[in-house]
Amino acid sequence: MLVGFFSSLFPEALQTEEDDATRKASKQGDLQDYKDQMIAKFDRSVDLQYDSSEMEVLSDAFKLQRETFRPHTIILHGQPGVGKSALARSIVLGWAHGKLYQDMSCVFFFSIRERKWTEKSSLEQLIAKEWPGSWAPVTKIMSHPERLLFVIDGLDEMHAVLQHDNMTLCRDWKDEQPIYILMYSLLRKALLPQSFLIITSRNTGLEKLKSMVVSPLYILVGGLSAWRRSQLILENISDDSQRMQVFHSVIENHHLFDQCQAPSVCSLVCEALQLQKELGNRCTLPCQTLTGLYAPLVFHKLTLRRPSQGVLSQEEQITLVGLCRMAAEGVWTMRSVFYDDDLKTYSLKESEISALFHMNILLQDGRSSEKCYIFFHISLQDFFAALYYVLKGLGKWHQHFSFIKIQMSITEVKRSDITHLLGMRRFLFGLMNKDILKTLKVLFGCPVTPTIKQKLGHWVSLIGQQVNGTSPMDTLDAFYSLFESQDEEFVHTVLNGFQEVWLLVNQKMDLMVSSYCLQHCQNLKAIRVDIRDLLSMDDTHELCPIVSLSEHRTQSKPLLMEWWGNFCSVLSTHPKLKELDFGDSVLGRWAMNVLCLKLRNPSCSIEKLTFKRVLSGLKYLWKLLVSNKNLKYLNLGNTPMRDDTMKSVCNALKHPRCSLETLRLDSCELTLTGLEIISTLLLSTTRLKCLSLAKNKVGVQSMTSLGIALSSSICPLQKLILDSCDLTPLSCHILASALFSNQNLTHLCLSNNSLGTDEVQQLCRCMRHPECALQRVILNHCNIASDACSFLALMLTKNRKLTHLSLTMNPIGNSAMKLLCEALKEPTCSLQELELVDCQLTENCCEDLAYMITTTKHLKSLDLGNNALGDQGVITLCEGLKQSSRSLRRLGLGGCDLTSKCCEALSSALSCITHLNSLNLVKNDFSTSGMLKLCSAFRHPDSNLWIIGLWKQQYYVQVRRQLEELQFMKPHVVIDGDWYAIDEDDRNWWKN
Repeated sequence: MLVGFFSSLFPEALQTEEDDATRKASKQGDLQDYKDQMIAKFDRSVDLQYDSSEMEVLSDAFKLQRETFRPHTIILHGQPGVGKSALARSIVLGWAHGKLYQDMSCVFFFSIRERKWTEKSSLEQLIAKEWPGSWAPVTKIMSHPERLLFVIDGLDEMHAVLQHDNMTLCRDWKDEQPIYILMYSLLRKALLPQSFLIITSRNTGLEKLKSMVVSPLYILVGGLSAWRRSQLILENISDDSQRMQVFHSVIENHHLFDQCQAPSVCSLVCEALQLQKELGNRCTLPCQTLTGLYAPLVFHKLTLRRPSQGVLSQEEQITLVGLCRMAAEGVWTMRSVFYDDDLKTYSLKESEISALFHMNILLQDGRSSEKCYIFFHISLQDFFAALYYVLKGLGKWHQHFSFIKIQMSITEVKRSDITHLLGMRRFLFGLMNKDILKTLKVLFGCPVTPTIKQKLGHWVSLIGQQVNGTSPMDTLDAFYSLFESQDEEFVHTVLNGFQEVWLLVNQKMDLMVSSYCLQHCQNLKAIRVDIRDLLSMDDTHELCPIVSLSEHRTQSKPLLMEWWGNFCSVLSTHPKLKELDFGDSVLGRWAMNVLCLKLRNPSCSIEKLTFKRVLSGLKYLWKLLVSNKNLKYLNLGNTPMRDDTMKSVCNALKHPRCSLETLRLDSCELTLTGLEIISTLLLSTTRLKCLSLAKNKVGVQSMTSLGIALSSSICPLQKLILDSCDLTPLSCHILASALFSNQNLTHLCLSNNSLGTDEVQQLCRCMRHPECALQRVILNHCNIASDACSFLALMLTKNRKLTHLSLTMNPIGNSAMKLLCEALKEPTCSLQELELVDCQLTENCCEDLAYMITTTKHLKSLDLGNNALGDQGVITLCEGLKQSSRSLRRLGLGGCDLTSKCCEALSSALSCITHLNSLNLVKNDFSTSGMLKLCSAFRHPDSNLWIIGLWKQQYYVQVRRQLEELQFMKPHVVIDGDWYAIDEDDRNWWKN
């Protein structure tokens, strides 16, 4: 009625309004127009297969997972070039065709590489640019955020800015922000939290994404299948021996073969192999590295135009260096897309690059509105980036590129925490190969400076020197870098200083790389190897999928067995290797067999062998025990030892050719029968001197049989560890009685057993006996109360053999400490080391401690860590230190609630005592000013401190610089946060 009334009065106005609506609708474009635009944009660039395995996984990806979790973000990750971007476009195209995600009202595609993501925009403007027509119904689109899907391709390209902690999140789709802020806000679910995301990223970008993403589901994009890669690589090689060579060096090289998932890399590898064939070279060792394949191919292409002239012209050299410099800048800033402006900056023309190389080094990306270029593959960009640092050493390009400043130096390339530099760093080592450097000398008419090779070598050498601060992955990464060089002289020189190594082995190739490098560690003394799952299978037919090399030839022996055998051979023939620790490795029966066969080599010098858990193949170990005369130590911790197994090991220990002196059976689920078998062994003639039964239940009956053995004069044991054995009062009584007549046992550990006052009294009565031989006793965490300390104090005054007593983590208290101090002052007390960590001591006992320090003549080590001594307590202690005799060498004050208030007194004491050489100060709250006072004392000419327990990283640069200067002035000084790891005088014998 009302509409009719107004229309009769103003018919022309209503007509105008209708015309405006029609015009607006024509400008807006509907949803179908948008879908048609997406189809037109992507249909040619994507080969869409709706029934593919990837599409089947993706179609269900946003549904409820395992009935508990519905992801809102899907991360498609994989190697560069495997097809992640194509898959992302397929998703948009599938939605536009009505085949995928039809519950989504709109799907938007943002390619990071096609946008200058530092520019400002709002999400509204980004959507409007994608919409057909001049106006987009953004308000209507945003009204249902739970039906929106954003596909973001190449998010890891922005990691250089996404890693900043202080980024402000955007919460309004109308706000203008830098594009990377918008993407980050979508990722963190601050912007349109109900919407859904699909993101593509390289594998190297995953770690950073994990800290940002909300409700993620990770899907691996695999690229070419293993079978297809093998087929492509081998199809043009007819000779069986060459096929076998390629199989060994390329297909079984997981690092190289994984790269071949990308069709572009696979084609480059095939082209490189074909080139070697054409040049008459066989597929030899260089095939094992990507540098060995890329370098000959690239350098050969450079000389195609003028094969008679090796040296490049001045113009060609400038083009090559400009390309390398652009590649390096791109690697540092995580850019893989370059525009015409970039080419102009580096004096490059795409036509000149193509003419120089006779191959497509740069590809034009036609999907972007602005003309842009990408390298044929990201690994090729890494190769040229590495080549930049080599060519930079020639020093003849500054006049051409003086206006360009590469931000990072070769020093920064070495940082292991920057994952996107890994490819460039590997190539950099690969380019250090002698033959490659000779080729560069020919191409540029002058030799490459050795400076870069020296810097890379120095970086690896530091890893060998900083064992405690180096992760196993850092060491393996360094080994891969050296392997890439394939320069044995260089590798030998760099690894000469390695004495300890810890490796984490996950892949077959890790074994080959480790074998290559370990044989060049000529001074290696100890190695730990953690092998995860790789060698756990017992069926050798499942060890490695075998590719048929020809119709009539198959591989008769899995390559994994060969590489494991080679690895074990390197270990068994190493001239200086003494300690071999398999840590958390899980070895199958066949792997144990191969290992033990190799270790039976007469030239094997290994003395100490450790396993954390052996599930099968123990019988091979027993054969090893009777055939390796050098093997003195065996740790089988966490290995379930059945009774029949115990019989076997004891029979081996009785063998006259067995030289084993230490056997650790911690947490081995030993039974009563098993413990009785051990007791019988101790009554036999063996070389066994140290036995650990820690974390096995030793009941009264078991202790009775052990007591009989310990009471015998023929029992050879010198060290016995009964840590965490649930000892009862009766068991302790039996043990103490046995010790009365034992004159061989010098070391005893009873930690983590609850010892009442009666048990302590029995033990002390035994130790007061003149025939008792005990020298080192460990009673940590034994619930020893203060009233039991009177027996300990009395024992200390009567025992002249006991040199080491550890009472750590017992509620000793101040009153009991006074009794112990009185005993330590007695001239009949010979105790040299006293461990009192976390014993409920306060500043009230420090006066007694100070006076004791001034009078004792034997005490060399006193650890008071984790006691609330406070500043006043340590100030009192310092007065005793100044007046002390020259006996105290080692003092532990870690975690004692110290602040800068005590630094003046501590500094004064340290400046005037010359006998103290080890001091622990970790876990205290010193200010910069307090630390500077301590640094001054450390540098004092009279100070002989050479071990200082401090975490340098917790202090400001001014303090760190002072500590570095100290180590420069006194190179022997060790400053380490892990003071207890520096084991002197066999102090941690019960742990080792």
